[in-house]
Amino acid sequence: MYRSLLFKSIGDLFYRIIHKGILVVVVSLLLAQSGCKLDTITTGSVNDDVYIKQKNQSLFLKVAGYVGSRKLLLIVHGGPGGNSLDYRDALVTESLEKEIAVAYWDQRSSGKSQGNGGDKGLEAYRDDFVTIVKYLKAKYGEDLQIYVMGHSWGGFLTPYFLGYERNQDLVKGWIQVDGAHNYPMNDSLTQDMLYKRAEYEIKFNTDSSKAARWQAIFDYCKSHDLSQGYDVSVQLNQFAYDAESYIDSVNSPVNFSRYEESASYKHNDFNGAVSGILRIDEPTYSVNPDSYLGKIQIPTLMLWGRFDFVCPKMLSDDLWGKIGSSDKTRIIFDHSGHSPMVNEPYLFWTTVLEWISQH
Repeated sequence: MYRSLLFKSIGDLFYRIIHKGILVVVVSLLLAQSGCKLDTITTGSVNDDVYIKQKNQSLFLKVAGYVGSRKLLLIVHGGPGGNSLDYRDALVTESLEKEIAVAYWDQRSSGKSQGNGGDKGLEAYRDDFVTIVKYLKAKYGEDLQIYVMGHSWGGFLTPYFLGYERNQDLVKGWIQVDGAHNYPMNDSLTQDMLYKRAEYEIKFNTDSSKAARWQAIFDYCKSHDLSQGYDVSVQLNQFAYDAESYIDSVNSPVNFSRYEESASYKHNDFNGAVSGILRIDEPTYSVNPDSYLGKIQIPTLMLWGRFDFVCPKMLSDDLWGKIGSSDKTRIIFDHSGHSPMVNEPYLFWTTVLEWISQH
């Protein structure tokens, strides 16, 4: 469903890039004057909200923090149908954004982005990715060093973007956080990890209620095969999130206050539901990441929760052996599941900031 856009100020911009025609059009709403240019900001701190027009989509982007550092972290959120502002809490605003700039991009059919449906193909997401990066360079300076951080589903989109043509030349580094770069492998590893852990917990867990939950997971894994289709993958994904909460070694999520609590601003539930109904990530099963992982040569940081059942840490073993980068680092968070930024937030964001400062 298409909804007209509302802008907070007449200085907000549409920015449109039509890749195939190599045409860049910048349209300013400022008094409807022609000939206006996109003002470049290279110093100080910013807190900018903008919609970027990409074909029939309007992609929401927030850029906040110290652009004077000339370093920016672009968050590629999970989902499909998640949102970027879930990553922006008080810890991030009061620490990370004081040192570097952070870009929060809501993908199509996600968060606050809007449009009339439009293309849901993986190539469209990749084209959007290029548009976002080029906008950031145009708005905040061509010398801006951009580091892309893909989490979960975003961990599929990020290498999918980096390994295509010369996209990696647009950015300085890649941070992969519990990412699903290979969906078929991911599902297989999730089922295996769930089955083995459930078997262990049934034997040794003295908490009868938890043992019963693990029994349900064990029975499902034993009676279902991934060849039965996408619905099995969806159920395994749900069990994976459940299993993480049953592990005592996983820290409870640390909930810092957020500055933008409005549900319509932070998260669009309709977009999330549509993403699920349309099975946006289903085409990933036909993608062979081995065809492009070896082409990725930029510095890479892999961050994983030890108890991530959703995207098991064995996925990082596959990435480690296949990416072309010689500058690669891997860190395992011993008390985290799928989202170490909420299980061990201080250690997580300190690690990210230190790595960026060194690259």
